[in-house]
Amino acid sequence: MSRLKRLLSLTGREFRLFKNNPIMVMLFIGGPVLYGIIFGAMYQKGKFTDLPVMVVDKDNSAMSTRFIDMLNDMDVLKVVAVKHENVEMRTVLMNDKAMAAVIIPDGFEADLLQNRNPEINAYVNNANLMTSSYVTRALLTAGGTLNAGIKIGAMQKQGLPAAVASNQYEAFHSNIFKLYNPASNYMIYSWPSYLAIILQTVTIVVMALSFTSEYEAGTFSELFQKSKSVSMMMTIKVIPYWIISIGLAGILACFYVIFREPFPKHILDAAVIFCLFIAAATFMGMVSSVIFKTQLRAVQFLMVLSMTVYIVSGYSWPFDQTGWAARVFAYVFPMMPFVNGYRILLFQSGTLGDISDYTTILCVQLCFYALLSYVLLKIKTRKEIKGGEAAA
Repeated sequence: MSRLKRLLSLTGREFRLFKNNPIMVMLFIGGPVLYGIIFGAMYQKGKFTDLPVMVVDKDNSAMSTRFIDMLNDMDVLKVVAVKHENVEMRTVLMNDKAMAAVIIPDGFEADLLQNRNPEINAYVNNANLMTSSYVTRALLTAGGTLNAGIKIGAMQKQGLPAAVASNQYEAFHSNIFKLYNPASNYMIYSWPSYLAIILQTVTIVVMALSFTSEYEAGTFSELFQKSKSVSMMMTIKVIPYWIISIGLAGILACFYVIFREPFPKHILDAAVIFCLFIAAATFMGMVSSVIFKTQLRAVQFLMVLSMTVYIVSGYSWPFDQTGWAARVFAYVFPMMPFVNGYRILLFQSGTLGDISDYTTILCVQLCFYALLSYVLLKIKTRKEIKGGEAAA
């Protein structure tokens, strides 16, 4: 056989090996396809639009209304509410109801007409560095545009050319105050999301390996016989990992001290959402362990998903800026509610009441995956019993 024929023969053999190995196909083709679809669904818009902003218009004048219209004209911003009295900033900026609150002072128009240089204050939620930078830039642009328009109008009234306006002082000042991580510390910002994806991945994978190792070792039937029931079998599987997770939480707390990261103000509230997160992740791992029969397949499948889960978590790119498919995919995994709820606890000193939406999602996931695990294990044990009876 010539070298060319040998080369073609061995190459064909390798293609057949690849085609007949579903794990290789999933990793080499399914992985990039899944990443591409999720990435496109998340970032298809390519930019932020209609980020919610609240305006407190204490002046309620033609000039303040003009400024509000200019804010709405910015593609990045959307004025979702206009108030005429003081508001509690914590309530406004909590849970991304508004990315910023703009305060137009009383007497704004009168001060402009009398050249008294009023100030417009804007308070930006800086817990998300990406959105806050877009909002800040848009607010400054809107303020600069109004400033320029006022100065040009004043110059024209005085019979001066519009070009002179650029050399005049500004008609009013725009002050931007960044709340929650005001120093824009990237370490503080990224720390929760990295911890969450690591915790979710290791919890799901380890739980999946716990059952698949029983299948490979042929001890699953023995486990069921000793447990006497599916519910008992599930209980004895999760309890050790929940206990270990307590120690893991202590290790992570040490990292906070070592790297001088701030702790959530309400530690017990953070502990509650952490426990819900770990519980939901363990039962999700249990579902995976029943579906896959070998440790290798379970690990490979779950590792392929880990990166996509991080992308769709909504931690950096808000949900309202993504496609519906990416949002649905994110709701499957415990990381999404945990990381967004924990960010509110950490940066905004929130409480469980402030993150009730996220804790509810975690509770639903916990119940759903626990019930699904029970059903799948019930089916699995019945097959094992029938298989044992047939062998006997």
